[in-house]
Amino acid sequence: MYLKGLIQVLLLVFLAAPPLLSQTAKPKSPNRFKVVGLPVFFFTPDTKFGGGAGGLSTFNFPSDSLGARRSSVTVGVVYTQLNQLLLYFPFQLFPQNQKYWVSGELGYYRYVFNFFGTGNGFSPDYIEKYDATFPRIRLNLSRKVAPGLYAGLRYAYDDFRFTRKEAGGVLDRDAVTGSDGGRISGLGAGINFDTRNSIFFPTKGWLVDASLYLESALTGSQFNYRRISLDAARYWTLGKRGVLALNGVSVLSFGEVPFHQMPVIGGTKRLRGYFEGKYRDNHLLIVQGEYRQPLFWRLGAVAFAGLGMVGERFEALAIRNTRHHFGAGLRLMIDKAQKINIRADYGWGYRSSGFYLTFGEAF
Repeated sequence: MYLKGLIQVLLLVFLAAPPLLSQTAKPKSPNRFKVVGLPVFFFTPDTKFGGGAGGLSTFNFPSDSLGARRSSVTVGVVYTQLNQLLLYFPFQLFPQNQKYWVSGELGYYRYVFNFFGTGNGFSPDYIEKYDATFPRIRLNLSRKVAPGLYAGLRYAYDDFRFTRKEAGGVLDRDAVTGSDGGRISGLGAGINFDTRNSIFFPTKGWLVDASLYLESALTGSQFNYRRISLDAARYWTLGKRGVLALNGVSVLSFGEVPFHQMPVIGGTKRLRGYFEGKYRDNHLLIVQGEYRQPLFWRLGAVAFAGLGMVGERFEALAIRNTRHHFGAGLRLMIDKAQKINIRADYGWGYRSSGFYLTFGEAF
């Protein structure tokens, strides 16, 4: 799930941008701590109108050298017209000059979801809605073992509780694993290889994340499954200012996977142009690319395209089940020093399209 990409929509940034830009345009001295606060106001078909407040802090620890990679903490509180409450607190910390990498998220969500079925057998027009609440914990603890390479342990926790289902629907009939909700609590191990020259807008380098994740009664979960995932991105500078970014994602799941923990196509990061969760199943493969070109002042433009597929078994990862997307967008840089952007994208998929106004790049 990529709720952060939805709830960080910032339409009022255009009202807040002038004072923010003047604060960061010409720093007089190295600044170890910066805070950007923004009102949040957005509209989507899934939430109707929503509003709240969000903030981003970037900083170095006192023991870090000047110029070390900056840590970041985001916080947001959002309430929507559909009585949805979204509280989120993602973070990335790099203490001791990046000797350690601590990242994760704390959150609580009361949300209305769209369910389009699982796999490739449902009609493209099938949809049912359900309401659910869940607290969320994500924690990754890694240590540098080589230049750019981190290894460590991971933990994930959700306690998924339904508050409404559509009568007679797939979920109401308990036709898929996870239809009754349930607690996920799992442990994993992972490696992360990061040679990017910027966290928020890289122009060169690699970002590779690989993990093995296990859930069972021994880890405190109500489900029993295993997941192997790989998410790799590569960035190249083209010409004087252009950037080509490529991203590949592979997720393989085995066992009793609840539908709300299956890898998905759609949303703000994976094949923009589809609703989040438009396609989901045990296994997922995605390849997507984006060309980013600064224009003038703090504005930029992008063009993107990609392919993806899901399947319950390996043989379902076939050309006939491939979904495509393409689109274009604009960028507004709100912090020139850190290259932090607001992005506005429009994507098209198979019998589907969508507009995204969010915070940060897709990958």
